[in-house]
Amino acid sequence: MLPLLTRQDARDADRHAIHGLGVPGLVLMENAGRGAFEVIAREHAGALTRVLLVGGPGQNGGDAWVIARHLARVGHAPRAVLVVASGDASTLTGDAAVNWASLVRMGVETRVIAPEEHEALGEQLRTASLVVDGVFGTGLTRSVDGPYAAVIEAINACGAPVVALDLPSGVDADTGQALGAAVRAVTTVTFGAHKRGLLQGAGRANAGRVWLADIGVAVGQGSAQHVLQATDLRALLPARAEDAHKGTAGHVAVIGGEAGKTGAALLAGLGALRAGAGLVTLVAPAAGRAVLEHKVVEMMSAAFPVDRAALNALVVGKRALVVGPGLGFSPEAQALVRTWLADVAEPAVLDADALSLLVDAEPGTLASLRAARGARVLTPHPGEAARLLGVDTREVQADRYGAASELARRSGHVAVLKGAGTVVAAPEGELRVCPYGTPAMGTGGTGDVLAGVVGALLAGGLRPLSAATAGVLLHALAGERAAPGDRGMLASELADAVPHVLRDALTT
Repeated sequence: MLPLLTRQDARDADRHAIHGLGVPGLVLMENAGRGAFEVIAREHAGALTRVLLVGGPGQNGGDAWVIARHLARVGHAPRAVLVVASGDASTLTGDAAVNWASLVRMGVETRVIAPEEHEALGEQLRTASLVVDGVFGTGLTRSVDGPYAAVIEAINACGAPVVALDLPSGVDADTGQALGAAVRAVTTVTFGAHKRGLLQGAGRANAGRVWLADIGVAVGQGSAQHVLQATDLRALLPARAEDAHKGTAGHVAVIGGEAGKTGAALLAGLGALRAGAGLVTLVAPAAGRAVLEHKVVEMMSAAFPVDRAALNALVVGKRALVVGPGLGFSPEAQALVRTWLADVAEPAVLDADALSLLVDAEPGTLASLRAARGARVLTPHPGEAARLLGVDTREVQADRYGAASELARRSGHVAVLKGAGTVVAAPEGELRVCPYGTPAMGTGGTGDVLAGVVGALLAGGLRPLSAATAGVLLHALAGERAAPGDRGMLASELADAVPHVLRDALTT
């Protein structure tokens, strides 16, 4: 796992490096710019003939001027355009001013324009083979509109590939939302550590491929927020003992699968088996069970009991529950979620209909889950998260980190906010975000598979945060492996790819 920074974290990291470690800001800027230059030279080697670097008066502009100097050093002919409100380079200060002055002395072609002169910038952009965006950095908090929006629109319209520095200009560093206009890049080079905004919303969509450049000091050590790496699976998943058998691998009960929704329970069970559960029992209402009996081979089935004693007997010997896939909204389902489940000591994944029943019981609150005897992992999609929090779905998507954290805080349990850039949040404040996945996962049933995968990992003995983290990572990588393109994948195909990802993670 790699550190993930907020806007304030990035500021604090710079301050610590300069004032705490004694590393001059000019050195940090040089390291950042040189790191970005190396990525550009490697990834865009065929587009270096007419590189246009567009920077603002701040630190991001300074990083761009360092890149321009290194391009000139190796024989290219970059052009640098400073966009500053006054249209006067004398207003530059600090390290950015030092690097701009170096360009001028080297004879690099430079131009200073006010944002209102975006048409002049457009003329420069039309002949660019590559554009480097250093207009705004992580410090941007206001909406980009007016002349500066026109500058960004000109960059987007130029037709040349764009490389963004730290994050695309116009993207909120904390949430990933576009603050008005935002640059669309094919490559982003971020400095020191990943920024939260690169993993969500417009930041994720506009960043292209993200590269991390070393700035010469450790950044984000001790952070409670991380971006997951594929290599983390090996550390999260213990190797299975040579004498393992179905009894030691864990028994998962999937509670759901009413008539008309049996596929949801079946996919959750398949996800659990593919992720290593030794046994899976599908617990469904009578009509749903009758349908499932014709579908299952490797799984067992049981009738959904109607009294508390039978429910208690049901979970004996089970190491984890998955509650909700196709559960429905019958009186029995309501009683299960609202009363009985609180007394169950076994860990449980709450998904789909189980989450909706929670909302119906206590609109806008998750407080009832705090009384649960066992650990719970909540796996809502954005619409379910919005209902649980009593807000609009757009509010959830506008700040997915905040929504996931609030779900975990209110419930007292681990929450998994599904979607592009799935966020795993713990009630103590830890956040983990998954950068993997594919649009092909946007099809019915993939969430059910995830619930089953997490259930299997809980049954295998992982603690809730580790089970949720490993499950999300495993699920996303399996989706990438199984997808034939950006659409057309079946949820069952994703489940079938899970053991292949496990094999690769545990043997390499």
